[in-house]
Amino acid sequence: MSDIKKELQNVEKKIEQGVVEGAKKLKETFANVASHLPLANLSRNREKDLYRIEVDLPGVAKEDIDVAVDGDYLIVTAERKMSEEVSRDDYYLLESVYGKFERSFYLPEDIDRDSIEAQYRDGRLLISFEKVPAKKRRDIAIK
Repeated sequence: MSDIKKELQNVEKKIEQGVVEGAKKLKETFANVASHLPLANLSRNREKDLYRIEVDLPGVAKEDIDVAVDGDYLIVTAERKMSEEVSRDDYYLLESVYGKFERSFYLPEDIDRDSIEAQYRDGRLLISFEKVPAKKRRDIAIK
């Protein structure tokens, strides 16, 4: 086999290894990021044009949660604190994630920012909002 052909094969192997390694690092990065984001569900009641976001924040105290509207985004910030009774070094297994969390949700222009309400129950933040009244669906009677 010629030297040029061997060199090309070596280059191909290096490129292939680089792609595999890059994909592996990307997967690890996304797994790490996802483990630090609170999970959320978004639903819509079509009849009332009412929207609801449910954000899972188990172990977070109500006073450690902040909900704000900044421009076109609804931002949920929270902090899950470790118990002061046990230090991090005392754990044999620590799978829970502690620290600050933040999620942002895009709000289209037809959402009534004044209608946004938030409640916190059983480790779940419930946020509801609706469309601007002028943008809501309404049926027109035919005469």
